[in-house]
Amino acid sequence: MIRAASAVAACLCATSFGQEFQIDANAMTTHASGPFSEMFTGMFSVTNTLADPDVDGDSSILDVLIDGVRQHSGGATSGAFAFELDVEFAGGDIVSGFLSVSHDSTGSENVYSAELSPTAGGAILEIGDGTFVIGGMTFEGMWVDPSGTFLGVDISPWGSAQPLLGRFSDIAFTPNDDHMDPDTDVDVFMLVPAPAGGLLFGVGALAFLRRRH
Repeated sequence: MIRAASAVAACLCATSFGQEFQIDANAMTTHASGPFSEMFTGMFSVTNTLADPDVDGDSSILDVLIDGVRQHSGGATSGAFAFELDVEFAGGDIVSGFLSVSHDSTGSENVYSAELSPTAGGAILEIGDGTFVIGGMTFEGMWVDPSGTFLGVDISPWGSAQPLLGRFSDIAFTPNDDHMDPDTDVDVFMLVPAPAGGLLFGVGALAFLRRRH
């Protein structure tokens, strides 16, 4: 069975999207509700909160990118952004979940949130040394202020096209004996929706890859 995060990215890239907005969040705390494996069943979460920043205080939003190009926003430290990714897995597949990321350094907060797609599934791949790579697709992506900014970068091209499709990827999770990892990175992507034909192709191709034996 193919359970690779790269399958998520490959199928999304196969569709006809416009510009891609990326949030590069690093060194956050991750927790699984039990022993982790490619067939994990339970809850998986990645968090950083404004009130109680990441355990080691090193979490950050390194930058935002558009089509892979850094926007030189200066990023955000652990006490200046909130991040929540909650995933319910059943047999290694995403059943449901929620993603939210926000930044507030000037009293003007913008929040992006999305649902996790169970249709296209998630991806858990063990890459050795007890590390797992995780990714998945999102839908119903929404900005609270669709004409505003995030870390000084204009998000109106995406806000005007919401609800948005997207994905989360590049989660390298190395759980300790308590099923935790204090140093986990997540990349969040949002995309201008494709025409219906292109979208169906992408989701259909991912479903095929996820369920091949």
